[in-house]
Amino acid sequence: MQKNKVLIDDAAAAPALTPDLVAKIKKEDMKQAVVERFSGEASAPRKSPKVRTRSPYWQPADDQC
Repeated sequence: MQKNKVLIDDAAAAPALTPDLVAKIKKEDMKQAVVERFSGEASAPRKSPKVRTRSPYWQPADDQC
């Protein structure tokens, strides 16, 4: 492998994590979760669960079990 053609970037990819930054990110994440949770509910009608037919081979459980 030729290492002379590899460029290493010393800049930080992300800011250092501090308790204040973590709290801020968590707060923003919770706000976004609330928006996502309640935005789709008002616009989408509620669906009733599908009614499935039973298999012709279905039998009730024995009373002895």
